[in-house]
Amino acid sequence: MKNRIIAIVLTLLLTLTLLAGCGEELPAVYVQSVQELMGYGAMGEFNLCAGVVIARNEVKIERDENRKIAELKVEPGQEVAEGDVLFAYDMDEMQLTIDKAVLEIEQLKNSLTDMDTQIAELEQEKANARESEQLSYTVRIQTLQTNKKETEYNITVKERELETLKTTVGNGEVTSPINGRVKAINENGGYDDYTGMPLPYITLIEAGAYRIKGKVNELNRNDFFVGQTVVVRSRSDAQTMWTGVIAEIDSSPEDSGNDGMYYYGISDEMTTSSSYPFYVDLDSMDGLLLGQHVYIEPDGGQTEVKTGLMLDASYVFGSEEEGFFVWAANGSDRIEKRRVTVGALDEFTYQYEILDGLTAEDRIAFPDATVQEGAPVTDTPSAPELLPQEEIVYDGAFVGGIDDAG
Repeated sequence: MKNRIIAIVLTLLLTLTLLAGCGEELPAVYVQSVQELMGYGAMGEFNLCAGVVIARNEVKIERDENRKIAELKVEPGQEVAEGDVLFAYDMDEMQLTIDKAVLEIEQLKNSLTDMDTQIAELEQEKANARESEQLSYTVRIQTLQTNKKETEYNITVKERELETLKTTVGNGEVTSPINGRVKAINENGGYDDYTGMPLPYITLIEAGAYRIKGKVNELNRNDFFVGQTVVVRSRSDAQTMWTGVIAEIDSSPEDSGNDGMYYYGISDEMTTSSSYPFYVDLDSMDGLLLGQHVYIEPDGGQTEVKTGLMLDASYVFGSEEEGFFVWAANGSDRIEKRRVTVGALDEFTYQYEILDGLTAEDRIAFPDATVQEGAPVTDTPSAPELLPQEEIVYDGAFVGGIDDAG
């Protein structure tokens, strides 16, 4: 009887132990929606560069320094169409110049007539002169003949100048050769600080013909090359994209002042990275604005349209033989091992195209060793556990953890 009672007690204790074990809850697993995770890798995993929209073509309009401008008809920033008048020369002053040129030609022709008369007279006198005077007459005649040839040459030059002036009179207005915008007007002359060339009077930028100017530094210069296809993204909307090709990379670094890259807050010759401008020719310019700031990244197929969901491959486990799975939250907010159908792995983005088994609204967990099927799920990531102060002291300086003194 006593042994029977002991057996019953032991059975009850074992049952209670098992029930207590069944009551222990598995640790909650942090899950995120597939839609949220799909944004991972859209930007940031590629080598990004900042860029700006610039004009492909700049047209420089020069002025005739010998002519006075009567009226400037445009201003910086103004839109112009092909054929619009940019400025007009002072035609009254030009007419005076023409009249002066006509008078100079007439004077030269009169001089030519006088020299012909003098030569004829000297030749007649020479014929009647004594032999000792012949040489003197010959020198005087030859001098006049030389002056005559020089005068004839000057008349030809002046007549050509006059024809040019007369042609110019009919073109007193200088017009725009393109549709575009006035970038700059330089009324005071001078020289370009960078090239040393004389500054043009008016600089126009062609409308609609844009390209992208970006910069690479010494650290990522080898990741960009001429002929490389790139993706250009709007800074305000990462889903708005354009494609293009790198057409040119400057071999000389750009003087960027303090735009270099700095390490640990130190700036000197050993820690500053030079910038090299490069230029992208776009396949389409729809929606771009001159001066708009953008991001540039190598084209790794991220613009291709996929029929399924794109999910980072690290969330998928399994094999082609056994099938592929994800840890997903079921309708009871518990973790389940769910089979999914995947497409090809994109080696560049390291993403699987999920063809079946998941929707954008599903929530999934990262498949680490702590995830167990049936565990509850949570949408709140667990806070990192703080280490004791003595475990995170570096060279005697407190850098984190719990300060018992406080």
